[in-house]
Amino acid sequence: MDASIRWEWKTPDDESTISHNEKYLMETFGFTEEKLKQPNIRSKLTLEKGLLEERVNWLKERLNLTDAQMHKLVMGNVSLLGLRLEENMETKLDYLQQKLDLDGTSSLRKIILSHPSILNKITQENTQIKLDWLQTRFDITDVAAASKMIQRYPPILGYSIEDNIEPKLEWLQQRLCLEDDVFHKMIQRKPHILAFSVVDNLEPTLHWLQRRLDLDDAAVGKIIQRLPSILGLSIPGNLEPKLNWLQARLDLEDVALGKMIRQMPGILGLSVSDNLEPKLQWIQERLSLTDEELSVFIQRMPTLFSCNIDTNLGPTLDFYIKALGGDEDGAARLVVQNPVLFGVSLERRLKPRLEEAMCARVVIDEGCLKRIGQYTEKRWQTSIDFQARQQSS
Repeated sequence: MDASIRWEWKTPDDESTISHNEKYLMETFGFTEEKLKQPNIRSKLTLEKGLLEERVNWLKERLNLTDAQMHKLVMGNVSLLGLRLEENMETKLDYLQQKLDLDGTSSLRKIILSHPSILNKITQENTQIKLDWLQTRFDITDVAAASKMIQRYPPILGYSIEDNIEPKLEWLQQRLCLEDDVFHKMIQRKPHILAFSVVDNLEPTLHWLQRRLDLDDAAVGKIIQRLPSILGLSIPGNLEPKLNWLQARLDLEDVALGKMIRQMPGILGLSVSDNLEPKLQWIQERLSLTDEELSVFIQRMPTLFSCNIDTNLGPTLDFYIKALGGDEDGAARLVVQNPVLFGVSLERRLKPRLEEAMCARVVIDEGCLKRIGQYTEKRWQTSIDFQARQQSS
């Protein structure tokens, strides 16, 4: 018999129960009449009166959820309301917390809120099998490490080892030309890679990167190793326009662009409007650089893109200006000739060493500041001792 016809044949008690549950879902979670007609929700409407409320209240208390979080959870996986408490939800949550060695409710809550469908997919058996397999596959001696992988990407628990995880890992490791230890660390750090399809995502992205940046297999493997999240970025919506913009802004040849990305893959994860363009504009204006000079400067130290203007670049340049008695041109010349001086810690190196140099009565000029920023600790101390002896003789 057609399901829609069966739905019309309801007893008065059925009508009352359905009406009660509809009202509860509409008032509590904002369900619309249209949403209530969806098959996965209709099946919950015939539950005994009060059962939905009981399950919702239990989940809120068990996971210490706010009303907003409970709303998010139900809207993300309404089928949770169809799970029995003692026989299903309570058993699974307790087991998951114990097996993953989750500290308190917060970690468990984070997992369930980020991936609410996980409770529909896991069993005690497949959770144990998955943990054992992860330890063996990634040569993990500590079960806590395997637990962290699952906490970072809980859907792993729902993936098939034979049909999904294992063949994908074998393909990816071979494609990226990575040794076992390097590959294992990468996947443990970013297990969400396992969500990507080889055919629809991984291979097209890797092929595009190699072609666009003129990279061999080993080079693209090193880039992905350093920034695995690149594999989740859209080519037409993110990577391609970003590289085109950067190449045009700095007037780079393909080879030079590829070299820059190899040096700092993190560029691919940065926003043009929020990071790349404002930073280039600031550097160009503060150091009085032409477009060509700016390009050369950034190519020498592309890691500057990872530095914050307000907390790093600005205060560091101001330090050099002040140390040179307010000579802005001298400070700009110093960092343009030695871009690495922008990447030196202000608090841990520059300020303490400047104080030491002043105590030793060393002349504070561009040469002194270069030594302050670039010398190793041993070489710096040797230099200070030498300067002190010169002053006392």
